[in-house]
Amino acid sequence: MNTKFNLVKAVMTLGVFVLSFQVNAQETVIKTTELPKTAQDFISKNFSGQKVSQAIKDKGMISTDYEVWLDNGVKIEFDGNGNWEEVDGENDAVIPTGFIPKKITSYVSKNFPTHKISKIEKDSNSYDVELTNGLDLEFKLNGDFLRIDD
Repeated sequence: MNTKFNLVKAVMTLGVFVLSFQVNAQETVIKTTELPKTAQDFISKNFSGQKVSQAIKDKGMISTDYEVWLDNGVKIEFDGNGNWEEVDGENDAVIPTGFIPKKITSYVSKNFPTHKISKIEKDSNSYDVELTNGLDLEFKLNGDFLRIDD
């Protein structure tokens, strides 16, 4: 019985701990000039014709992230150093591909010539790519095709 009580106590403590992280996270609207230089450079290089309509700094206990919305509806997420993590055309916009590995853009043009990339997300293991037809593709970090996601 004592073991069961300790387990319940541990789970409740963990729950309070997780909630405290969420409570301490702060989202703040910022100026474009307050974004890390890397993020500013990425936007000016790849979205030169677009203006930033809103930028948010999301400061958590462990990390800081940034979210940027452009006038054309594209949403870009950056890590705390300003490296892009996700570029999302929000189902309406085709995103530029200059920053996407060539192997990925070549694969998409060859295998899906009538569709464009509308979203790309990068993590430590792979790229997830969404096409304008709603199809989700997964690629290794080196750009090799892995699979079609459901």
